[in-house]
Amino acid sequence: MFPLTISKKISISVLIVLVLSVSGMGWLTVRSLQSGFNAYLRETQEIELQKISRAMSGYYRDNGTFQSLQHNPGEVKRLIDRALSRLPADAQPPDMPPPEREDFERERLNPEPRADGRREREPPHERPRRPPPERLSGDDPRQRPARDVFEIAPRISLVDAQGVGIFGPLRAHQPSLKAEVEVEGKKVGVVLAPLPQFALEKVSSDFVRSQIRQITLIVSCFIGLAILVSIWLGRHLVKPIAGLRKLTQQIAGGQFQARADVLNQDEIGGLAQHINSMAKALENNERKRKSIMADLSHELRTPLTVMRAEVEAIIDGVRPMNLDAVRSIEAEIHHLNKLVDDLHQLALADAGDLRFQFAQVDVADLLKQIGERFQARMQQAKLQLQVDVPDLPVMLNADAGRVTQIIENLLENSLRYTDPNGRVLIRLTRDAGLARICLEDSAPGLNDEQHQKMFERLYREDKARSRAKGGSGLGLSICRTLVQAHRGEIQASASALGGVKITILFPLLDVKRGE
Repeated sequence: MFPLTISKKISISVLIVLVLSVSGMGWLTVRSLQSGFNAYLRETQEIELQKISRAMSGYYRDNGTFQSLQHNPGEVKRLIDRALSRLPADAQPPDMPPPEREDFERERLNPEPRADGRREREPPHERPRRPPPERLSGDDPRQRPARDVFEIAPRISLVDAQGVGIFGPLRAHQPSLKAEVEVEGKKVGVVLAPLPQFALEKVSSDFVRSQIRQITLIVSCFIGLAILVSIWLGRHLVKPIAGLRKLTQQIAGGQFQARADVLNQDEIGGLAQHINSMAKALENNERKRKSIMADLSHELRTPLTVMRAEVEAIIDGVRPMNLDAVRSIEAEIHHLNKLVDDLHQLALADAGDLRFQFAQVDVADLLKQIGERFQARMQQAKLQLQVDVPDLPVMLNADAGRVTQIIENLLENSLRYTDPNGRVLIRLTRDAGLARICLEDSAPGLNDEQHQKMFERLYREDKARSRAKGGSGLGLSICRTLVQAHRGEIQASASALGGVKITILFPLLDVKRGE
């Protein structure tokens, strides 16, 4: 069994709806025509039945009985025709002689003249006699008199006041149209006529059938048009879907630069825009992946190369095996270990496996403790560290260890890249239900484009963020992941001190309880 495509499904669905609608409309039209025609016949024949009833009343008034109408169809026909103002079918004008008689009289009065000038009477020419009219056979529908449903006269029946039939096949207890015959307010009989049904009559049924045939023809034309429209509509609607299908196949094959043409502003156009956005995101992710793989391989190769060179130099006797050589190797091992540790943290964050222990944390007291631990290192690097926090507690629902990791990574960044004799400032404020932590340092600074890229993985600005400073390029990316896990925000901008300003927003604990 062949699967149905969307185009065929749409075509079949539209076709079914249109066929049912048009067929239902045609059926209702036919039923309305039949019922309306029967109602019209009934109303017309009831009017004629009243006329015949008045004629029968007059006949009874003149004769005092209906007995003379029994077995006298001619009298009945004349009485009904007179009531309906019709001329009997067998009546002929009295002044029209038969054609043979007229010819004979003309020949008799005008004989052909003889040679002597006298007219001689000759016998009349023998004319071929016209064949007698054929009798109509009741079995031949072409010769049978047309019985129209509009002609009520042949269907009339009459019963007297006791229900005894005078003429006609109908009786008072049968379902029929009825009109009472009254004389001076007394019921003397009932005129009956069968209920009109066009299906039982030849002339009327032919008319109705012709109308039904025309309606059927119109319905068939509409159904044919519906088939063409449904096929066109199905192909028209599916055409952009076919383009999107081809595009998704290209994206699945790795062609992330492929884009769909947005031709309409409907749902399919919206789908094309979403697919284009997805392709763009995949293209950016693929570019970042390649860049990360290249940077990561470089980051891993560099300490390994340095350690190998150190070991080979010691083995070859070029460098003596002393404490300085061991410390150099240990520094590279520490850098390599830090890089692997950061990668592990990011891998856990991507997999959603980072563990947090949320509790009530006074972030003001936490910042004071971190500042005290970094004071000695800042002074050693000839930097001035200032911590500006309010005296009152600032409570957060947070993991104290992860918040400490965020602040320490930022301070390590400032400690590593800020020029000597510079400043580092940590400020904590409340802002509309949020705890705002700002960490600023002095020169060197970055431009706006570099501020946007700071939180990308393995991103380092060559001049101010070189590897010689000891960074792996993953610390700020880890900070952003941890801040987002606390339902917070982090962003970078230019600092008034001449360096970089990092702003972190955390929701306060009292705001969360009030939600």
